[in-house]
Amino acid sequence: MEFKTTGIVKDVDIAKRVVTGFFTSTGTLDSDNDIFIEGAFKKTIAEMGPTGKNRIWHLWQHDTDKPLNKPYLLEERKEGVYFETKMINTPFSEMALALYAEQAISEHSVGFITMKDEADTKSGNRIIKEVRMLEGSSVLWGANENTPFAGFKAEQATRQMEALEKLLRSGAFKQDEIYELIELKIAQIKQALEPVKPLEPQN
Repeated sequence: MEFKTTGIVKDVDIAKRVVTGFFTSTGTLDSDNDIFIEGAFKKTIAEMGPTGKNRIWHLWQHDTDKPLNKPYLLEERKEGVYFETKMINTPFSEMALALYAEQAISEHSVGFITMKDEADTKSGNRIIKEVRMLEGSSVLWGANENTPFAGFKAEQATRQMEALEKLLRSGAFKQDEIYELIELKIAQIKQALEPVKPLEPQN
């Protein structure tokens, strides 16, 4: 399974609990030198999307234990894979919606299995021609199977941490679980922002 973080937030309707945006970007080169071509998601969405078997999930941070819901609209457009999701009533969904409202979530990511690809003989880039899409995720920063902080930017993380701290002070949530989740995320971001300390010499 592979992960790519390229999608953007398009619109958020907090009252209706609906988030729209793109899970992927078509025709753009990512940091792994991979490019999704137009049509790479067409078959998998038709078979496994809302109008098919409806088995593609919208998750929080690629975690299958933290579903936000299944998108009620999922389609491949010229720009990439477009989605519309109505968030279910869970602590993770409540936190995600609050972060969307603060514009602290600016990316989406997709989890998939590559079915067809080829190498560009000139550039050496991998051209991904067909995939099996398993899920799309709301993410604080990009993640993949090798590095949990791929694409991590300190200024973005700081803004997200400030938004989380604002939510923590707001008292807007009824469930204690949400505050525990927020505190955990703040701790994780602080840890990620800490500079790497050199090892002390051993006597």
